[in-house]
Amino acid sequence: MFVPNHDLYKTWEESENVGRYPYIAVFKKDGKTLIYIAEDHGANKSYDMTDFCFSDKSPAKPQIAVVEYRNSGRDLLPREIHGNNLAYVAAVAAKRGLPVVFADLSDEETLAVLREHRPDREFTEEDLRKSLSCGGPSVKKGEYNFFSHLINLHGRDPYMVNNIAAALNKYDVVLAAFGEGHYRSQRLILEDMMGKPEYIKDVPNTRGNFDDIKIEPIKLI
Repeated sequence: MFVPNHDLYKTWEESENVGRYPYIAVFKKDGKTLIYIAEDHGANKSYDMTDFCFSDKSPAKPQIAVVEYRNSGRDLLPREIHGNNLAYVAAVAAKRGLPVVFADLSDEETLAVLREHRPDREFTEEDLRKSLSCGGPSVKKGEYNFFSHLINLHGRDPYMVNNIAAALNKYDVVLAAFGEGHYRSQRLILEDMMGKPEYIKDVPNTRGNFDDIKIEPIKLI
């Protein structure tokens, strides 16, 4: 049974730089495999890594995809895969008949995190937008960077790792795709559950062909 220890979370300032991203971290323990794409949103190499993870050369054949996509109560549309590798991961997984988990908070859930941990302030949707587009979470930079830090620490990253752990408890091979900054913050939690990973930093340049991902809207588990 995989249970995350969220006390091991590291802020972006505290976290160790694993190397140039994107890269793939492969964890194996007790017959379970976690293939984690620590990605650079929209970069060609992230698409290549996705194609690699679904290819015959993958460390293992994914049985489920857990993706950094908002749990907004709606289905993913095929048009969203253009310029968004996270959507591409979900689309390819769905096309192959795999269950897909959108493992990020909705706007409403994210606002609730801010309001819980900063009850002295009235937060609006504009505050949320600025917090999520401020250039990254930080305890040392601007006000909205700090709000982004609160969101990740108390909301997004615990939710992401809890979904990964739940998938590992049910499936033998889990493919996860999240931004590299999230991976660095989560790394020690994942290592505590599954041991040290091996890293794949170079894959063939295949660049996914979006034209063959014509699918119906994805039905989430």
